[in-house]
Amino acid sequence: MRRLWLGGLAAAALVAVAALWIHDTPPMLQETADDLVASGVPGVIVSVRQGNEVRELAAGEATADARFRVGSVTKTFVAALTLRLADAGVLGLDHPVERYASTLLSDGDRVTIRDLLDHTAGLFDYTSDPALLHGELSPHALVALSDGRERGEGYAYSSTNYLALGLVLQAAAGAPLDELLRRQVFERVGLRETTFETGRVGGPHLQGHERPSHQGVATGTLRDTSSRNARSAWAAGAVVSTAADLDRFFTWLLGGELGRRMRPATGERYGLGLARFETPCGPVVGHTGNLLGTVTVVWARGDRLLVVAANVYPFTPEQETKLQLLLGRSFCS
Repeated sequence: MRRLWLGGLAAAALVAVAALWIHDTPPMLQETADDLVASGVPGVIVSVRQGNEVRELAAGEATADARFRVGSVTKTFVAALTLRLADAGVLGLDHPVERYASTLLSDGDRVTIRDLLDHTAGLFDYTSDPALLHGELSPHALVALSDGRERGEGYAYSSTNYLALGLVLQAAAGAPLDELLRRQVFERVGLRETTFETGRVGGPHLQGHERPSHQGVATGTLRDTSSRNARSAWAAGAVVSTAADLDRFFTWLLGGELGRRMRPATGERYGLGLARFETPCGPVVGHTGNLLGTVTVVWARGDRLLVVAANVYPFTPEQETKLQLLLGRSFCS
């Protein structure tokens, strides 16, 4: 099956993001979204910013203002929190993990905070093991299990890095991760619909759907995942948000010094919580997520920013092709 463009999937003042909300969405985009729904994806949300103008649309069971699980886009929030804490002197990006959490990693004297941020710590990715991914183990237990696996070298995307990072942040700041995110990021950027939820999502939201797969090909019927929790995702994927809040956060982030420091270096795939993706119209930065049957894509370049959410995974080959078409048309047209 062809790979979707999802990748391995001092206090800042509140920045107001001016926007003109335009509801006369180009027919081509609405038709493309409707076509994706017709292929069996229950719902899809699209938000496209060009400068101060934002176009939003929804198809199927989705509404444009719906809340949804953003999966690994959570990593960008956690990375922004990490840099803010570093700027406040709470921790140092090049300090070893051992300095803040002495027993967390067996080689914590050699692994730095920066290594966790940019996925160069070599930690086994717990999400590649179904027995760990669908279990009820705590983040600390998942890190401990991964710590016992063979270390990799160089860049290797691993959600375990951000579980470890979340535990380090709590130890360094002396506060729960959800509280740190709320005070240091969500409230400061004005994200009123964004929360950190490891349990079931509270209130109305775009419900995720999963289906069985065989040798990478989606098979079988959809299963609603709304009754399941995101305990194992935690710092790697437990944020719930909206397209509008994601637009506000990434516009704020990429418009400032913090976002500049988080971008991948020239020629690199991943920076400090931001990734580089190749699209039909050239490279973009952002992040993607996939959790409990909801896929999220955030792409940005210049003053253009795209947010897409679809609530089924894995995709059939037809659905993957149609989603790629929607992403390309939304961002590049």
